[in-house]
Amino acid sequence: MMKKMALLLATASVASVPAVSYAIGPIDGTVYGKVNISVVNDDNGTDDQMELNSNASRVGLKGKTKITENTYAIFKAEYESFWDDGEKGSGDTFSQRNIIGGFTGPWGTIWGGKHDTPTKLAQKKVDLFNDLEGDIKNVMVGETRASNIVNYTTPTVAGFSASVATVFGEDRSDNDKDGAFDSYSAVAQYDNNGIYVAVAVDENVESGSSGQGIGKDYVDILRVVGQFDIGPVQLGALWQNAEEGDSSTLKALGGELDEDSWHASVKVKLGNGYTAKAQYTESEDDETDVDADLVSFGVDKKVGQNTKVFAFWTQLDESTASDKEDWVGFGMEHKF
Repeated sequence: MMKKMALLLATASVASVPAVSYAIGPIDGTVYGKVNISVVNDDNGTDDQMELNSNASRVGLKGKTKITENTYAIFKAEYESFWDDGEKGSGDTFSQRNIIGGFTGPWGTIWGGKHDTPTKLAQKKVDLFNDLEGDIKNVMVGETRASNIVNYTTPTVAGFSASVATVFGEDRSDNDKDGAFDSYSAVAQYDNNGIYVAVAVDENVESGSSGQGIGKDYVDILRVVGQFDIGPVQLGALWQNAEEGDSSTLKALGGELDEDSWHASVKVKLGNGYTAKAQYTESEDDETDVDADLVSFGVDKKVGQNTKVFAFWTQLDESTASDKEDWVGFGMEHKF
């Protein structure tokens, strides 16, 4: 009965969008992307090697079409492209990233597809080494791009907004994966005048990243994020706790997860296009005492409106590894 009611409510919400026989505005589409390549020396404590990395370079198409006076159909199709060896490890030339279709208007935005969860998006820009070796996804769970996700985001009022998303498991043989909200992600946030604060939760969502006590398994997450601009300085912080979800393989085997993670970052604009940045991330599973520390330092130099060059050093120290791993690299990024 609950599933039928949920279906009726979803049908009613779609039907509430004013119907017209055709789109009344022009199609608005934009090709966009990012090229980020780096030359890196990777030293795992035993030996080292030189690498050329593509760092989640991407190309996409996004846009909107006017449906009524204040309602638009929206779309985005984004793919990772591989500028180092021309293909992903599986041989694919392109790999699906965020791909959605939906509607937006003064009442908010609703879309469905494959996309970053609200909990992942809650990190905003506190991860200063995103897509590089210092990315927080390398030591903590929750960096998830979910398939079969439907998301609603409220309008922003006085800096406040919220998003809630359900992730369909599409597995009728499992009572924890066949319902409307067996897996969901949500965030409430405030973003105004250089102050950003967010509280996010995942409930029984399959993580897109591995933590210290678990692989890419189903988890429950509580995440708190803050980012603050003070003149040329930007401070960022993130704390989260992760436990095993209802569909977790670990839970089915009688195991438990209690992973606490925290992250701090600072970025300083130095003038003449230079920016210095540093961050530290720590994650530990209290059930197994397995932990990891990730520290990064870097400098960016803006050389054009959409182009920068950068250099960085990152070190990963895992309790399960006999040696620390270090990366030293430099590269360029161009957005279009």
